[in-house]
Amino acid sequence: MISALSEIKKRPWYQHYPKDIQNQLETYQLPKIPVHRLLESSAKYYPTSIAIVHEPENFIVNYQDYYRLCTRFASGLQNKFGIKKGDRVAIYARNYPEFLIAQYGMAMIGAVYVACNPILTKDEIEYQLNDSKSRMIIISEDMKPIVDRIIAGKSTALEAVIVFVRDQELRPALFGGIRTEEAPPYFRYAEVFSDEAVITPEIDPVEDLSAIIYTSGTTSYPKGAMVTHFNAISAAIQNHCTYTGKFPDLDPDGLLQCANHERDLSADWEYPLRVGVDSGLAVTPWTHIMGYVAHMLLPTLTAMTIFPMPVFNMDLMLAMVKRWRIAFAGGAPQIMTLLLSRPDIDRHDLSSIRAWTTGGAPCPVALGERFEKKISGRIAEGFSLTEATCSSTKNFSVRSEERHWGSVGLPMPWTDVKIVDLETGTREMPFGEEGELIHNGPQITKGYLNKPEDDRETYKDGWLFTGDIGVMDPNGFVYITGRKKELIIYKGYNIAPRMLEEVLYQHPAILECAVVGKKDEMAGELPVAFVSLKSGKEVTSEDLMNFVNAKVAAYKKIREIRFIDKIPVNANGKVMRNKLTALL
Repeated sequence: MISALSEIKKRPWYQHYPKDIQNQLETYQLPKIPVHRLLESSAKYYPTSIAIVHEPENFIVNYQDYYRLCTRFASGLQNKFGIKKGDRVAIYARNYPEFLIAQYGMAMIGAVYVACNPILTKDEIEYQLNDSKSRMIIISEDMKPIVDRIIAGKSTALEAVIVFVRDQELRPALFGGIRTEEAPPYFRYAEVFSDEAVITPEIDPVEDLSAIIYTSGTTSYPKGAMVTHFNAISAAIQNHCTYTGKFPDLDPDGLLQCANHERDLSADWEYPLRVGVDSGLAVTPWTHIMGYVAHMLLPTLTAMTIFPMPVFNMDLMLAMVKRWRIAFAGGAPQIMTLLLSRPDIDRHDLSSIRAWTTGGAPCPVALGERFEKKISGRIAEGFSLTEATCSSTKNFSVRSEERHWGSVGLPMPWTDVKIVDLETGTREMPFGEEGELIHNGPQITKGYLNKPEDDRETYKDGWLFTGDIGVMDPNGFVYITGRKKELIIYKGYNIAPRMLEEVLYQHPAILECAVVGKKDEMAGELPVAFVSLKSGKEVTSEDLMNFVNAKVAAYKKIREIRFIDKIPVNANGKVMRNKLTALL
């Protein structure tokens, strides 16, 4: 279900979209094209713009040649391995150029990309391969020991394993490129490429899947969100317009032509990203929905130069930003915290960064304010989830507009959002009152793979029930206050941990914090804060409790402070509250 534009125009946020966006929405139609057209479009309109730079591999390629490489990879998948439309092909690797080529190559022949996070264990990968019925898996050589055990167990439908050697596979032979030998069902990555013609299948963008992205989830098992080509294209365009203020034109060949407002190519820019000019650092894993949309699809649409970063290394990141004048970067708030906590941070120049995208976990207001002062551009905080293809709400990156700190922004274009009561999910809450955030739009995925019961709980009457608690102000800006399953219930009162964490972050000694509920016979649950302190800072638990409790209602008071070296987070930057609860 997608609410009609006529209905969305009645909602409070529509009048607070930038005027550029409002004017275009009146006539713009989202294109129904397959995902690989993003790459084909940039190859047509920005053929000589650099597409990928990977220093360890001496690999640099422009969009025209990048498209040719992906086409040759697609040919090999189709003609050598018999991969066809609808087949599932898993990628189990970190952010390397080989990943990008493989993903667009499989998209060209209608195969479905199955995302396998590289930090997953053998049992977790095996589960996803069986759940998706993947025929092929593409891996870096460091993942081979785990895949060896899976192949030996003969428990999956895998027919082929494609292996590339990290930082060597695409290295020119004159510079010592490694050539390894493999025996079936293993094959060298370089063996896949073929010059035979590719037969492009007919793809229905609305119905056919481009990807299956697994959620970390709150259940005992991960769930594969089924992302269609239309979901992915819509999400890329929705994100693109928040950074450029423009929607791409669809040309007669079914390709997208992107361009900037003239003013944004000057020093007096309003929107940060320059099509075919800027470079972006890909830190977030492409196996995560934020990496897939914001650091793979979006940079391709904007003909950006992608700098893959397989493993986050702060020194390397700072060096790359300085050396290459990186304009687009991002990551969870934990990365921002780590950067700002460096004793030498004032000696590092981050002024080239025009846009920093963040999400996955709430960004404390105090952290956002400090970080934005360090860069030249805008922090683009948003909110979404895998099931919404990383496109729910977003702060538009307009330099002259007022910053709504603490807000995750306005609903994306073509997106309808409601805050509904927590009990029944049927009553829309007044402005400023908490409830569950639900929404619809073209980016909402088809559902979960093989999980009809979970579908019925999450996808209801065309609306995605996010499980996130938030409020909306009279202007349509959304504020996330917690998760339904994270709520602390004290004597019948609901307490959102995020609200208490925001207060804690205002204290100058706090580096990181997380609030969880501690079981109590009389009260039900008591709020307990785990905190880690900035280097060289000292503060007592009593001082911290007094600081927070003076600013909140009596029932929300923190009852205990526990000091900890580091707040545990998962690969997506979300606090692992279950680990903290286990310490109580």
